[in-house]
Amino acid sequence: MNIVYVYADSEREWNCSEWRCAVPARALQHSGQHSARLLSLQDFVANKGETREACDSADVIVVQRNLFGPVLPAMLHWQARGKIVVVDFDDAYDLMPPTNPSYRFWHEGVVTRPDGGEERLSPQPLKQFRWGLRLAHAATAPSRRLAADWGGIAPVDYLPNYIELANYQSVPRMPHAGIHIGWGGSLSHLQSFTGSGVMAGLKRVCRARPQVKIILCGSDRRIFEQLPLPPEQKVLVPWGRYADWPQRLAMFDIGLAPLHGAYDERRSWIKVLEYLVMQIPWVASEGPAYEEFGRYGALVKNLPSAWEKALLDRIDHLDDYRALAAGDAYQAGLACSIDANVDQLVNTYAAIAARVQQPDVILEGVP
Repeated sequence: MNIVYVYADSEREWNCSEWRCAVPARALQHSGQHSARLLSLQDFVANKGETREACDSADVIVVQRNLFGPVLPAMLHWQARGKIVVVDFDDAYDLMPPTNPSYRFWHEGVVTRPDGGEERLSPQPLKQFRWGLRLAHAATAPSRRLAADWGGIAPVDYLPNYIELANYQSVPRMPHAGIHIGWGGSLSHLQSFTGSGVMAGLKRVCRARPQVKIILCGSDRRIFEQLPLPPEQKVLVPWGRYADWPQRLAMFDIGLAPLHGAYDERRSWIKVLEYLVMQIPWVASEGPAYEEFGRYGALVKNLPSAWEKALLDRIDHLDDYRALAAGDAYQAGLACSIDANVDQLVNTYAAIAARVQQPDVILEGVP
């Protein structure tokens, strides 16, 4: 099978396009049985030279999330030429809280120009996204809840985020004094901390165990500043290159994955999956995002006391939990590698193609 992935992330924000486009494309190429190409949305819309050649030879074109403006007619262009067009998205844009910096774009159409001024897109991007889903043959999403939400507009197949192991293996644990409880993420997680009870839980933990430091990796100073801890017990590590992220993870003795609210319930399993393959004991919020890995860590209710109890247990018995993390938990992470799931990836696209072609089959022989 030949797949073209049309990615949405810019170089500055590169993350989702790595997981949803670049990682599967590399795995398809490495398989020796399939092929894949990466195109930017800008090149897809321009439809010149190598872009036209790539799409001409594709069996499936996967367009990532930004279904507005000239992307919509570009999708129709390739559908008219017999291509299977699939939308991939990994966020609940309709449930996005106002604390998310992307809220104003998706819900109000506000975009910032290069000169710093603002303008508004019309129609609203969320409305155009719905149009794009209806235009596509199908969609894929890395959350079962997210897939179910949008299934009334288009067929949405659950396609998990599979992990590229080479980035995480052979990364040495970073030596440090004390115990590091760590988390890393984008600007979309403020409500995950403020609503989950984890901040109050961490305050209790750090008061009871002075050797503990909380390591926050990312660009959201709001979380760091609201964390009610002494300065010596919290560290903000600025976001760096995507390729350097596994080295930041290697600083963690215990991983955090707090979630809160309807928007967070539609997240994928990435954070916990990374902890599994890095053999990091972890504590996460109960809910659909991480429930498949629940037996390999601690899923807790969003109460300060629940976070406190689970974290203190891991702090006080860290060697035991590291041994557990190196056993079945690690094997569960390995089973979710992209190279082990190329067939699942291809089968998902093949099933979509079969559904698209089925009406033609049904009509054969009808006078």
